[in-house]
Amino acid sequence: MAFSAVLLLASLLACGSPPAPQPPHTDSVNLVLGDASFQARFGRSPTARDSEDLRIRVHLEHVLELLRQRPTAHRSPAAREARARNLERLAAYIRAGVFPRNDGHPDARRPTFIDSRGRICAVGYLLEQDLGRGAAEAISAVHKYAFIREIDSPRLTRWAATSGLDREELEMIQPSYPREDYEKQYGPVFSLLEPLDGRGHVSVAPGMLFDGRGDGVPVRLDLSMAFICGCGLGPYASVSLTKLTGAARAASALSNLDVGVVWAEDFFSSTWLMLRGGLLLATGDEDEVGMSLNSAVAAMRPTQAVLFQPGAMGVRTGASVLMMEFFCEDCSLRLDAGLDGYTPFSSSFQLSPRWGAGFAYRVSPYVATLEVGGARYAETLASKSEFHHSVGGSFRLAPDERMSAQPGVSVSVPLEDRLQRWFLGFDVTLRH
Repeated sequence: MAFSAVLLLASLLACGSPPAPQPPHTDSVNLVLGDASFQARFGRSPTARDSEDLRIRVHLEHVLELLRQRPTAHRSPAAREARARNLERLAAYIRAGVFPRNDGHPDARRPTFIDSRGRICAVGYLLEQDLGRGAAEAISAVHKYAFIREIDSPRLTRWAATSGLDREELEMIQPSYPREDYEKQYGPVFSLLEPLDGRGHVSVAPGMLFDGRGDGVPVRLDLSMAFICGCGLGPYASVSLTKLTGAARAASALSNLDVGVVWAEDFFSSTWLMLRGGLLLATGDEDEVGMSLNSAVAAMRPTQAVLFQPGAMGVRTGASVLMMEFFCEDCSLRLDAGLDGYTPFSSSFQLSPRWGAGFAYRVSPYVATLEVGGARYAETLASKSEFHHSVGGSFRLAPDERMSAQPGVSVSVPLEDRLQRWFLGFDVTLRH
């Protein structure tokens, strides 16, 4: 008997203690339903190209409909009234469309009760309507990234008992949110507007001028890069090279250098603000051939025309607003404005305002844009400073993942020339 007991003890020690239960985890938008809502709506699983706000909204609309269809005859009149009230609140939350993000948990997707910008999750919003913001913040302080089944809060338990919703139904509602640094959706790349758009990028963009003069084709090569850290702040640099091809006499020119700092932040759902400030360094060619070549290609992108002003030394400031899902889920609108202060042609100090606007429509994974831009500058030593405008468009492959190469083709036409010349451009932009 004693021998049997020893054998039993030895076997238990050999097997070890049972493994601890694994904490809940999901790569889908919801722990209980997964991505069933997206599959039901679109007939496929979501991909990295799909907007996170779209995924969250589709899930909440799906679960709202499921909860509305569930029988409630077994509930008390007070519970039915509370349930109806909370489902209407959930519908209002969906219409508002302001959803939090996982701003600190290492998981790629995680519930976030209230994020660092004050955006509250769906379950938190329902609780907040009854108990107030303070109660929601108290729960978030202890259980910010917890799934409903992990939250051991008497406050939440008492509220759930009077909400008309079961604990399992609250789990069905609770979305999981992507990490902010996993966000891939930040609008399209515009070709005519300035390359700075708040996302890190490296871009190589050649463009050719066609004017029918038969004296060669100027080829302009734009190089730009920006490196944006997690706080939305980072350095940028832009420069251009131009070479005359197909002419009896070879010629080339270097533009001025634009270097500075850019900052970008989303300040409302699907809307981004970008601010930039930089220095204009006089690295451009100042000989007659170089000046002529630079002035010929400046109109390709008027908002960067200051780069082609010989001897220009000064500062650049600007702001951009990008509104995604503008008019429709696949539309984006970008508005730019800026002011350059510099000494053109080694003469007196000059202020040069600039502006731009672009509209984009996406049919995944392609994006088409229509753009217009303008700036005030003098084309040559003999000309006076005046406004110049160009209109154009582009078409590109845009996977819009966190890091993706986005090749594109573009056309732009200077409006003041009465369509006598136009530019054809190509570019490869790596966004990161």
